[in-house]
Amino acid sequence: MANDNSSNAPQKKQRSGLAHFMTKVLKDAKRAEPDLQEEPVHDLRTALRRCRTMAQALSAFDPEKSFKKMRKGSGKLFHQLGELRDVQVMMDWVKKIAPTADPLAVMLSQELGKKEAVANFQAAQALKRFDKVSWRKWSRILPKEMRRIPLGGMVFEHLALTRWMEAKDAHRKALRNPSSKNLHEMRIALKHFRYAVENFLPKKSQEWGNELKDVQDLLGDIHDLDVLREEVEAITKKASVPGIGAWRASIEHERSKRLTDFWSKTRGRKSLFKKWREGLPSGERLEEAALENLFCWASFRDPDIQHSKHVTGLALRIWQGLGAAGIKPLSSGPLEAPYYFAKANEGGSDSEARHAQRVLVAAGMLHEVGRTKKDAGHHKRAFRMIKKLDPPMTWSKEDLVWAGLVARYHRGAEPRQEQKGFSSLGPIEQNAVRWLSATLRLADALDAEHDGRVSNAVVERSGRVVMIRAEGYTHDAESAGALGEKKHLLESLCGCPIIVQPARAALKLMAASAS
Repeated sequence: MANDNSSNAPQKKQRSGLAHFMTKVLKDAKRAEPDLQEEPVHDLRTALRRCRTMAQALSAFDPEKSFKKMRKGSGKLFHQLGELRDVQVMMDWVKKIAPTADPLAVMLSQELGKKEAVANFQAAQALKRFDKVSWRKWSRILPKEMRRIPLGGMVFEHLALTRWMEAKDAHRKALRNPSSKNLHEMRIALKHFRYAVENFLPKKSQEWGNELKDVQDLLGDIHDLDVLREEVEAITKKASVPGIGAWRASIEHERSKRLTDFWSKTRGRKSLFKKWREGLPSGERLEEAALENLFCWASFRDPDIQHSKHVTGLALRIWQGLGAAGIKPLSSGPLEAPYYFAKANEGGSDSEARHAQRVLVAAGMLHEVGRTKKDAGHHKRAFRMIKKLDPPMTWSKEDLVWAGLVARYHRGAEPRQEQKGFSSLGPIEQNAVRWLSATLRLADALDAEHDGRVSNAVVERSGRVVMIRAEGYTHDAESAGALGEKKHLLESLCGCPIIVQPARAALKLMAASAS
């Protein structure tokens, strides 16, 4: 409820990062312990909030359990400090707008004084129980985890855009009906957007920091005034107090002034919402950010992410090579859904081709995430994990199911109609999953040793044979046997043999075939 940045003084340049704020929590806790004065309470709560919001965002990618433990271990203290801070702010408002020698102001001060005593006691107890030993341990573990995701990168741009969308939706709702409830929900959503920018996008924070603070302060004041109005009405229900009309008018005047100021900053052609949106990803960069979001999640679960990156590159070259060689899917039909890629490698539309590629790229990068627990059955586990993900921007749940199925079939049994998940798809989607899975299976086989030895794969067609020239590939009995199983699905779809040869040997074989 409280307006966390009440000062109108220019913002000082703040240090950032989880390590800084986790250390600051311990310092501010020591300052607050004697008598829980307003300033140290505010500083401690702000530092805790920074740590908790960073932990919440990072835990969406990183399965490190200490993130959740840190949030749980600080929850009671954060809540009790919030209760105390709310009462302190309310007492400040009474001093600001109360008429001189007003009887209602005296009653409000007495009522809030009782609440402050209770809140102070509860906050002191929570601070006493706060586990500083565990906090120090987490402060050694978690900042290292955070450094695995670069600040200012596309992962955090994607996060900020997601929070912007939530704030914008709440803004539209409040515009239609500016009730106290809707304004409060907008304040919370905007606060989450502000935290994403402040914590993870340092350049944007420097550019937008004052604007975000200003609008957050306005909404915080409005919420505080709404709560104060409730306090006033509650007291007047218990006893007849003169001057209630003046109080209502004063509260409404202050509230209306701030709401008008807020709307002036967030509506129209010069809206801050429009400015912020223009500074966040769109178009191709948004597509990249969505994929980067998935890759980041995978990097915390895949024990050999370099292998997955390499396989993804090989799969893309094979897929594009098939299209260039004129290889077409066995079946085709009308495109009845918004996102189909069954005809992408036979010269379909650009949107279909792009969609096919991004599904293949995602499947390649995610196909080993099931190894995070154990190797056996990791391909099936990967499908279950992927389909449970929240879709990134521009993706749908169906997209993730398709990517998950392609990842699931990178090894093991080939797609069959009776298999759960695959059987739920329509004929065109099943055909697409088969082709993309076949491509990924072959690419994965080319890096079976996880050594990156095969650096490139060039697809060419020679008569009734599809030749793949694999740079760095060594042809021997063991390699041929491993490839034979993995290329079977692609051979059945192409309707002809697929021969994988070292680059030079393939050229000689093709020359002999041509002659």
